[in-house]
Amino acid sequence: MRRQATSLVGLVVRRIAFFAALAMLAQLVGIFVKDWSDDQTLERFAIERETEALARGVFVKNGRAAFQLPPDLRARYGAANSGYVARVRTADGAQLYSNCDHACDAHFPPLDVTPLVFWMRQVKPGQPLQVAGGGVVVEQPEPVMIEIAIIDDRDGVLAHVFAQEVIDHMLLPMSLMLVFVLGATILSVAQSLRPVQEAARQVAQLDPRAEAALLPTADMPLEIAEFTHAVNAAFDRTAELMRSQRLLTSAISHEVRTPLAVARLELEKITDPRARKVEEDLEALNHLVEQLTDLARAESTLRAAMEEIDPAALAEQLVGDLAALVYGAGKSIAFAANGATPFTGHPALVENALRNLIENAVRHTPQGAEIRVEAGPGPVLRVIDNGDCIGASSHKPAPGAADRPGLGLKIVGRIAAIHRARFEWSRVEGVGVTATLDFAPRP
Repeated sequence: MRRQATSLVGLVVRRIAFFAALAMLAQLVGIFVKDWSDDQTLERFAIERETEALARGVFVKNGRAAFQLPPDLRARYGAANSGYVARVRTADGAQLYSNCDHACDAHFPPLDVTPLVFWMRQVKPGQPLQVAGGGVVVEQPEPVMIEIAIIDDRDGVLAHVFAQEVIDHMLLPMSLMLVFVLGATILSVAQSLRPVQEAARQVAQLDPRAEAALLPTADMPLEIAEFTHAVNAAFDRTAELMRSQRLLTSAISHEVRTPLAVARLELEKITDPRARKVEEDLEALNHLVEQLTDLARAESTLRAAMEEIDPAALAEQLVGDLAALVYGAGKSIAFAANGATPFTGHPALVENALRNLIENAVRHTPQGAEIRVEAGPGPVLRVIDNGDCIGASSHKPAPGAADRPGLGLKIVGRIAAIHRARFEWSRVEGVGVTATLDFAPRP
């Protein structure tokens, strides 16, 4: 079972997320060392946080400052002995709120002291932290100072302060940075892979036996471009191998044809019946040579430009050219046009494929067989014979004729592949054979 490949974008995103998590963990350790172990900094943050929370209860009434404890802080500062002491006062010493009596005198400056912008002191050194402090939170219509003391941190104010520091100094900046880094990385990788994806789409359309079977490397990253150059080099070697094969096939075909012709001429002078048998063998060998030549021609035609082909006209002309051959072999041939439509291709190759199908039917059907060539409907060519119907009782096929294997059908299949056409060959026992070439465009 083939394992599904991992997306490069997904791989990069996972790597960035992993190392970002490591960086956040390292930063968390740094914040812990810096803030949690620094009592004075943590206490200052706690005083600032609590005074800002209580400042939401300051409002103006009859031109003077007034205060009402925020609902979410009533459990913490609404009663005495809660572990949290709070006093709200104005600059002239008017007390707006207090949840303490003697504790205020112990932890806060006297009311007649001018309010300080900010002050803080440790109630008791060591752990757990105990701190008192305050600051002016409102200037209009008159200065208002909020003073608090944390004697027993039952609500975990200091822990909340530390958590807020983590959020403010790590999660938010790192999250924003991660979003931008991931976005920039994904965009960069996607843009870099766009020419690679385009090349991948072209690979499905490439024929390594064609002369121009090369992948483009423009705008590719250097590392991927080097790999693509290696693939193109492999295509070049394959193309060179195919050129050598075509040259060898063509050379063999031409070199053998002349000696065969000479041998046939010499055999015609001999009256011995065995010479006739040799002539038949030479005719079969000559047919094989012709097919090798056709195969070499089919491979070399890849570089030729395609033309519009009328299948009805091509089939009708070819049936007329081969009629003498068919009737001379004791068979009959007919042509029918069934609404054929033109298509684009190599006329010489399409004619060669149809000729091979007709000759294949002539060679493998008994005397009296009927061969029918149809064009259409659409860009379709079809060759039908009733050889099996006639030969079911009176004709014994030649060895291998039942399946009609051979180079001829392979040439037809190769020509169909060059045109991206569909070639189908079916045989119904006791009826006959139908060979179809469908040149309709395929998705």
